[in-house]
Amino acid sequence: MEGERGPGGRRLAAAVAVALVLVHLVRGAGRVVAEPAAGVAVVAACLVLAGLQLRHTRGAAGWGGWAAVEVGVGFLAVGPLGVSVGLLCLPAASLLLERRRVLLALLVAGAAAVEAGRAAEPREVVDLLLTVALGGAMLYAVTALALLAGRVHGARLELAASAVTDERLRIASALGSGLDAGMARIREAAERRDPAALDGLIDTAQRTLGAVRAAAAELRSLSLAPEAASARALLGSAGIAADLRIGHREPLGPAGTVLAVVLREAVTAVVRVGDARRCEVSTEERAGRVVLRVVSDGVPTAALGADVLDDLAERVRAVGGRLAAGLEPDGRFAVEASVAVAPAPAAVDPPELRTALGLYWFLLAVFCAKALMFVPPSRLWLGAGCVAVFCAFQVRFSIRDATRHARAALLASAVLALLPLPWLGRNWIGAAGILAGSLLIALPLRAGAAAAVAVVAAAGVVGGHGPVPVLLTAVSALVTCVVVYAVLRLVRLVRELQRAAAGRRAAAVVTERLRAARDLHDLLGHGLTAILLRAELARRLADGDPARCRAELAGIARLAERGRAELGALADDGPRLSFTAELASAAAVLEAAGIVVELEDGPVPDAAGAVLGVVLREAVTNVLRHSRARHARIAVSAAGGAVRLEVENDGVGADVTAPGSGIGGLTVRLAGAGGTLAAGPDDGWYLLRAEVPLR
Repeated sequence: MEGERGPGGRRLAAAVAVALVLVHLVRGAGRVVAEPAAGVAVVAACLVLAGLQLRHTRGAAGWGGWAAVEVGVGFLAVGPLGVSVGLLCLPAASLLLERRRVLLALLVAGAAAVEAGRAAEPREVVDLLLTVALGGAMLYAVTALALLAGRVHGARLELAASAVTDERLRIASALGSGLDAGMARIREAAERRDPAALDGLIDTAQRTLGAVRAAAAELRSLSLAPEAASARALLGSAGIAADLRIGHREPLGPAGTVLAVVLREAVTAVVRVGDARRCEVSTEERAGRVVLRVVSDGVPTAALGADVLDDLAERVRAVGGRLAAGLEPDGRFAVEASVAVAPAPAAVDPPELRTALGLYWFLLAVFCAKALMFVPPSRLWLGAGCVAVFCAFQVRFSIRDATRHARAALLASAVLALLPLPWLGRNWIGAAGILAGSLLIALPLRAGAAAAVAVVAAAGVVGGHGPVPVLLTAVSALVTCVVVYAVLRLVRLVRELQRAAAGRRAAAVVTERLRAARDLHDLLGHGLTAILLRAELARRLADGDPARCRAELAGIARLAERGRAELGALADDGPRLSFTAELASAAAVLEAAGIVVELEDGPVPDAAGAVLGVVLREAVTNVLRHSRARHARIAVSAAGGAVRLEVENDGVGADVTAPGSGIGGLTVRLAGAGGTLAAGPDDGWYLLRAEVPLR
């Protein structure tokens, strides 16, 4: 899978280009003995046209005249060398990709003129023009899908980073309205140094602390991961073997909060009773609901469980869920909670994918037209029936990817593709090629390849008479097989990549929310607890020691102001974000992208941290955007009167490009602060090193 995401799509496009010239190559090679010059020229023209197709998947613009060269080579082969007009499908695909409508119209007109001069009847002209249109459209579709797969794969990590940024903005908006105002009121009350204001200050601090806890719980609600980790640790500390099986997709939304409470209370009950030896925790998605089960072998828990979980059952019912607790048939005690979750939004196919699917419909339509074109009138009813059933199977089991009765449909398609071949004319051979391509998709690789080879060989034997016709018939079926497989495989590949990118974005958002919840609890929660403790102390000192009471109020004011700064840093609110917070966020984004991060951090002065924070952001963005990294190292050190930041990652290919505008802008920014920046490959890794002098 990983290999197909980038270069694999290009390989499929190249395979289709080669397949489309294969018949002409075979015929050209057959002419080498009798007509050496003409045969070699045909082979060379085919190879040139196939090679020129590769430029579309290399990502470089190149010279704009290559399309005209393709058209010239194509007509040179078709005209003086006498090659079939079908070879013009390759330049037609290039003109479609480059949107050269005028040149495409001239190519079609030229192909029609050439074939009209050769063909004995109009349907031969129509048949060859349909071949050009079909080959060009399919090669266009495969190339466009290969480029789309590369873009989706290349942008997946950048989209995850963008999702994290958007989530930070939402967190900032949600936290800034209430918590910042609460901290501001605490600071204002403390700065008045009036003991009479302590009751109001304590009330505000308690309400703000409650809001902090509620906000942290809401941020954690997208995921059961923190509670599952806590449950494992709690069971382990009690000597109970824990077996966790997580089968739901995240984020969960509000359902996560309720299920987290159920999990916490159920595991706490198991530990409290203390006679269990094993506890199983599992989740699964079932009919639009997430089902959580906690099963333990401590039988006395059953006597306690119902009483403990009565209040919890009411809470679950309040959100439309269900909770049950009782003995299983095997004597174990089980708690099961199910809560409805919002369905995931339906994925929208990008325009290139919709176009490719439309062109596959076009392939089936052209196949129908070409197949019926040469069916004798007396057998037209047989041909129409076979075409209708065969295409219906293709629509259901190849385009719509249905799985029910798929094996039976493939067997029926094989009968339809091969059995009528002697009676339905030469163009029915396309059915065997379509079937072979579908077999490669529907079956495991080895079985599919073996079945496809068998179908192609059978088509050659049934449809050809003599060694050369058998070979050409088999090659023709093979060409259709490669085209069909490439289109269907790339359609599925793009959708797999889209699902993977969506999952990565969701994981990045969950990770960012968990980071914010953790920091909110650790920073603001602990700070507000300290404020409450000092406020209670100040209230006790108000009558007996007014001076110390005022000192405590001054300390509360400082704690409140620091809490506001930490709140701003937590939500990435402007320049107040410290380098330490930026470092934690960078590590979270990289880890959400599946990159193992090694941190070597040290103290960074605020002035240097403001500059290095920007450098770190750009470095992490480059790791996500330009590499296939699996490991990264971020190191901060101070020595020789300067602070040094190093960010390096593996996954650097041999074709690593020169630093871009982002690195150039950072160089200018660092130079303004008296610093330096260097970036480039280093022994198989990519290293970015920035230094800022201490002032």
